[in-house]
Amino acid sequence: MKCNIISVGHKPSQWESEGINFYTKQLPKNFVINYIDLKGKQHPKMSKDEVIRLEESLILEKLNPKDKIIVCDMHGKDMSSIDFSEVLNESINLNQDISFVIGGSFGLSERVINGKTGFIANSYDEFAEYTLELFRNNDLWNKIRNNLIDLRGKNNWTSSTLNFLKKVEEINK
Repeated sequence: MKCNIISVGHKPSQWESEGINFYTKQLPKNFVINYIDLKGKQHPKMSKDEVIRLEESLILEKLNPKDKIIVCDMHGKDMSSIDFSEVLNESINLNQDISFVIGGSFGLSERVINGKTGFIANSYDEFAEYTLELFRNNDLWNKIRNNLIDLRGKNNWTSSTLNFLKKVEEINK
């Protein structure tokens, strides 16, 4: 399993690097960590939105859409260590790499935060239109259907279904 830690900002200081190296050596040999440090784009002549947009493009270049992407954001969901271990176990069971994304001083763009959906809607109507478009696209619908069929009977099918139903319940609240 590979874990990418994508961080916007300065590189770690010497004492931070020593601590990272100390703990990294204690991980199992099959757990590879890649540290990807991206230089922040802050400049006095640029607005906050311009900086976030520039940093967004740097981050998106480094992300693999097949990875489990976890964004570290101050507006994110609090997660207990048990919940976090379940996320890691799910990725391990799916043989899926993990990418942690840590934004710069202005945070992360909505596109990075919501990258799992592949699109951002400005309203409920726009979201409904996008969703209906997914079902109108026969090739895309067949891919989704075939992926669901492929998951059937595997150990992760139950957990995928339960996670999906949990999300549907959250939306309906």
